[in-house]
Amino acid sequence: MTRSVTKARLQHARDGERALHASLMDELARDWFEAKQLRRVEVHVCSLTVAEARRGRMEGYQALQAAQVARIFRVIDPKRDIVLVAPKMLHEDILDYYAKIMQFRGIRNPPGRFQVVVPENMGLIDNLSLSHGLLCSPKALRRLRKLVAGRQAYIVPEAVTGAEFKLSSALQLPLFGAGPRSMSLLASKSHAKQLAQTANLRVGPWAVDIYDEDEFFTSLAGLIVKHPHVRTWLFKIDDERDSRGHAYIDLARVRELAEALHASTQAMGDCGGSRASS
Repeated sequence: MTRSVTKARLQHARDGERALHASLMDELARDWFEAKQLRRVEVHVCSLTVAEARRGRMEGYQALQAAQVARIFRVIDPKRDIVLVAPKMLHEDILDYYAKIMQFRGIRNPPGRFQVVVPENMGLIDNLSLSHGLLCSPKALRRLRKLVAGRQAYIVPEAVTGAEFKLSSALQLPLFGAGPRSMSLLASKSHAKQLAQTANLRVGPWAVDIYDEDEFFTSLAGLIVKHPHVRTWLFKIDDERDSRGHAYIDLARVRELAEALHASTQAMGDCGGSRASS
């Protein structure tokens, strides 16, 4: 009985989050053209929210999350103030350096135009994503609410997952981007290429939905035979990022394939010549 009640309450909470998120996004879309003319706040959460197993294998994970500090330069728009959520506090010398660059670019009062918020519980576990760390940090959440109180504001995420979805609900701020479900599709390499194909953009030969070794070699062999003029083939893990999980093969260096490729090219040339003569 208790388990079913808990499950029902969790589902009710999720439904409430979805309804709130939909309402916030509708409001942002409806008022966007007017909002662009007003002074507004962008809350930048540069969180690399990926699976825990993958985070554990990433070197310098927290440094990667902090690497997007240059987002603060969006204050070059006089109608835009920036709140940057960072995994650790930036040194005062670094902030002063950025402020001087902003002043050189003609930005007035840079220290009053951008703020840096660091979740106090980022050290709970190793390689904690910024969004999860922020959700676990009530002091940082309170400070963010205070910084955006009574102002037009929205969250600018790095990725959009369930964590950013919950963060949007916790702060009652819309996400500047697609929802988690749409983002998970658009962020994958296979769906991005399908999107380009749908838009009638030129794409090279490719194969997707490969789940085992036999299927991989079968697909690769078929592509090589069908496109013998292609000498280099690139392999990508569908949901990796930042050039991780990439490999390639240069067929010109594989002697065993030289004769087969030459024969395939000749055969295709003969077929083309036959069609032309007929």
